[in-house]
Amino acid sequence: MGNTNRRQNATTSQTVDGLYQLQTQDSLHQISSTNSQSIFSGRSFNSVTSYHSTHSEYNKPWSRISRRRWKESTLTLPYEQSKTAWPVSQLEILFLPDFPISPSISEKDFGVLEEISRGAFGKVYKVQEFKSQKVFALKVLSKSQIVKEDAVEQVKTEVHIQRVCGHHTFIVNCPYHWQSRKRLFIVTDFVEGGELYKLLKTYIILPIVLVQLYIAEIALTLDFLHNAGIVHRDLKPENILLDSEGHIQLIDFGLAKWLSYGNKTNRVCGTLRYMAPEIVWLQPYGHAVDWWSLGVIACLMLTGQYPSPVIPPSENSDKDESIKKPGSLPDGGANLDLPSRDLLGRLLEVDPIRRLRSLRTLQTIAFYKGYNFEDAKKKKVYANGLLKQCFPHGPPQQ
Repeated sequence: MGNTNRRQNATTSQTVDGLYQLQTQDSLHQISSTNSQSIFSGRSFNSVTSYHSTHSEYNKPWSRISRRRWKESTLTLPYEQSKTAWPVSQLEILFLPDFPISPSISEKDFGVLEEISRGAFGKVYKVQEFKSQKVFALKVLSKSQIVKEDAVEQVKTEVHIQRVCGHHTFIVNCPYHWQSRKRLFIVTDFVEGGELYKLLKTYIILPIVLVQLYIAEIALTLDFLHNAGIVHRDLKPENILLDSEGHIQLIDFGLAKWLSYGNKTNRVCGTLRYMAPEIVWLQPYGHAVDWWSLGVIACLMLTGQYPSPVIPPSENSDKDESIKKPGSLPDGGANLDLPSRDLLGRLLEVDPIRRLRSLRTLQTIAFYKGYNFEDAKKKKVYANGLLKQCFPHGPPQQ
């Protein structure tokens, strides 16, 4: 959310239907349903696809009198909200209290600047709040599609985590979220620098000083989330945005889970290229899976290539000697210095017990010898400045 890059590159494809199409340039309250298709790269497991609809319910009128009475009575006070009187439909009760029905803010308070992207449940828009003139990213989701895909708890968890953790330096903030009768609205800060994915596509291999900064910022974020009892489970360059100064902003908590530190879960989810072996091999796993994903990202930044993938049990054969050990470095890894190879070897350790899985351990390895993590935490290192310093003439010619 907040990304201005409309990507069409695809490692896998995703069909998206039942989304919203803009009918006016003035505000979002006239957005209606339409069928459309879009292809995204790196689709996550347990993200869902929509199905074609032969008719639309979004244009059917509903009683203004009933709605007005409902707003003025049952959903004005916290105590009254809990009563769920007649005007509150089942489709609205499902998303309470995480998505309040708030009379203080609505889609009418924002003007659409442009469409940013499309997802399985709806669209993301770049919008401007009329009152403050501040630019935000607004995600508009179809409640009926969410219910159809049995993703109610997933969406509620996503906005809850983002609301609770949005104050962190490297996590995108979520100031507003509410629901209407048929849609959910999630407003987050707009991040104008685009995705880390786009930066990697442009520069292929990043300089060591920039890799150090980005790995440090991501690690600081993971340390915060894990200590808060959250595992992200879908860490990848597409879910890391860059702000105007080039610092990271972590987004998309759709697959995140509340998980006490030291506990384990077993749901298979994530994006295959970034999934830790214990997830792919259907084993119980904990927070260490996020550090494996960080290792894959680090390998991409240092070599421009992915490490050898984790092969699912159904495709694995002990007799096939051509299959490399998961996390083995690509050909470009041969040119790396020893500290860089050591970093990747620790993060891409198959055994989660032996894997580097804490900020404290990361700070002690050779790759970060003499590095000031406090400066990284306080954004004292200018990321875009490092990029211009290393590439004074712009991106390398491909």
